[in-house]
Amino acid sequence: MPEHYISKYSPMERRRSGYTPPHNALPKEAPKAPSRIVGGGLTGRTPSATTPITLGNLSALWIGLGVLVLVLLTPYLLPSNDATVGTGVSLQGEGMQGMTRVMLNERVAKRYEHFLKQPVTLVYQDRVWQPTASELGISLDIRQTNNALLGLSTGSDMQTQLRATWARWTHVLDVGPHFVINGPKMQRYLMTLSTEIDQPISGPDLLIDNQTGQAEALPAQTGRQLLIDDSMIDIYQALATTEVTTVTLRTRTLDTISDTATLTKSADTAERFLSAPLILTYGDKRWTWDRDRLSTMIITTKTANGVTVSPDANAITLEVERLAQHIDSSSAEPRVELVDGVATIIQPGKKGFLLDRAAAVQAIGNAFYAENRTVELPTIPVEPKLDAAQIAQMSFADVLSTGRSSFKGSAAYRITNITTGAKHINGVLIAPNAVFSFNTEVGEIDEANGFVQGYAVVGDRTQLEWGGGVCQVSTSMFRAAFYAGLPIVERHAHPYYIRWYDEFAFPDVAGPGLDAAIFTGELDFRLRNDTGHWLLIEANVDAKKQILDINLRGVANGTTVRVVGPKITGTTPAPKEPVYIDDPTLPAGELKQTDHAKEGMNVVVFRIINRSGKDAPGEEYSTDFRPWPDIFLRGTGPKAKP
Repeated sequence: MPEHYISKYSPMERRRSGYTPPHNALPKEAPKAPSRIVGGGLTGRTPSATTPITLGNLSALWIGLGVLVLVLLTPYLLPSNDATVGTGVSLQGEGMQGMTRVMLNERVAKRYEHFLKQPVTLVYQDRVWQPTASELGISLDIRQTNNALLGLSTGSDMQTQLRATWARWTHVLDVGPHFVINGPKMQRYLMTLSTEIDQPISGPDLLIDNQTGQAEALPAQTGRQLLIDDSMIDIYQALATTEVTTVTLRTRTLDTISDTATLTKSADTAERFLSAPLILTYGDKRWTWDRDRLSTMIITTKTANGVTVSPDANAITLEVERLAQHIDSSSAEPRVELVDGVATIIQPGKKGFLLDRAAAVQAIGNAFYAENRTVELPTIPVEPKLDAAQIAQMSFADVLSTGRSSFKGSAAYRITNITTGAKHINGVLIAPNAVFSFNTEVGEIDEANGFVQGYAVVGDRTQLEWGGGVCQVSTSMFRAAFYAGLPIVERHAHPYYIRWYDEFAFPDVAGPGLDAAIFTGELDFRLRNDTGHWLLIEANVDAKKQILDINLRGVANGTTVRVVGPKITGTTPAPKEPVYIDDPTLPAGELKQTDHAKEGMNVVVFRIINRSGKDAPGEEYSTDFRPWPDIFLRGTGPKAKP
């Protein structure tokens, strides 16, 4: 040590300078330290005389101990410069001592490769799912796992770090893999399983047998719901083992409330509704609704604790509308023809009757509950509104549109029925905002009305029927309304493609998609007159050219129509196998072909109505023609005598 240092701070120098150290009296008796247990043994000692421990000295002691601990732990708490795993460090029991990070990357990945392919097996009852770790949103973080093995305890709390440090210090550290779990992804996977597991509550219901009229009460059934969050917790716990573990998915039962008495009463009511047919009458006409038909007019409504049953007003209304086609008189207004441009009456008006729809629906609904199952259908009398003077003042100078169709090549019966049908609608006046019904105006299609029997499509076959060919008239009427821009209330396409309806369907091209089938009581064609003026129907049959034109005359209002289509969106080949129908009217062994095979097709047509220079949204008219086979009638009757 340098001399100047000694001379300046030595005791001799202090004495030379006159410095006198303070005098501290010794205590009369040195204090004894209390006894304490150390290492399981009881010891006591008396320390030698010393300076008392003050608060300042105690703080300095703790600071010193803290610094000592930090010095000792620094190699373990801070990133290690050592690039290999220390002594006694293992990965779930597998020793990793001396491995570098590169070596660990390969070893850790291989160790858990099989586990990640199928970390858990999920089961519920007899169903089993074996998702991959990726499907469950589970991934192995190799970097973090290696950090733990190498002593880089990043991201851990202090307590965890201290425990790991102590274990590493004592050479007994066993590290587990670090998994990252994407909770939302696991949740989405379990939600896909819920579609197989979840079962909604099945409320009470009625099973009605329309053949026997019996109604069976079906009590409510409990439901089931997959508990996704609880199942996820079980999966998390299973992952800790890193062994393929079976996890039973958790569910809960959804309870129901069911009133047995109400359900039984509803079953009795349903049986009462079907206990006997309903008889509907109007004049000398009579209709019988059997059990099959009545069952379609019953509605069951599920409530919180039962089922109620009642007549279905909507279904009854539809049936009443069909009945109206047989009851309503044709227009009571006079039939009109233009003579030298003047509307002239060619058939006087007459009193008519219309079925009172609302009253009929109410009466039929009441009959379901009544002992008397016969309903006399109510009607409303209709008187003509127009006289000759009023009609003469009307203007029908403008042809709003023409609906044209060709019946070239038709058999004699078709020509007769087309001519008769056209006559029944010629001269009809349609009032503003009124709905025109083709079936109502034509009336009953029978011999009394001038029709003859001919082949028509009925159900799934072509057969002899009164008025075969009348659909030619309804098709022309539909086209007239279509191109006049009138609202179409009801229209039905034919079930299969009929080629002769292609001609004149569109302004510039022949094609399918603008035909209209009718069948009294089932299929009607209806339009609404929204022009604000009376409309006149003109039907002209050109027997020589075999063309039917229907004109709609009235007051032009600037409405124009353009059409987009027809577009065939798909076709289906015609069936190769013919269909044979037994016919006792033909001699045994005789075959007669009634239908020829036709391919099916889907046709789309758009109508765009322009009013006052502004296009309305396009209206889609879609037609689905079914494929149709060759159909033969096979005679089963007595053989003709030679």
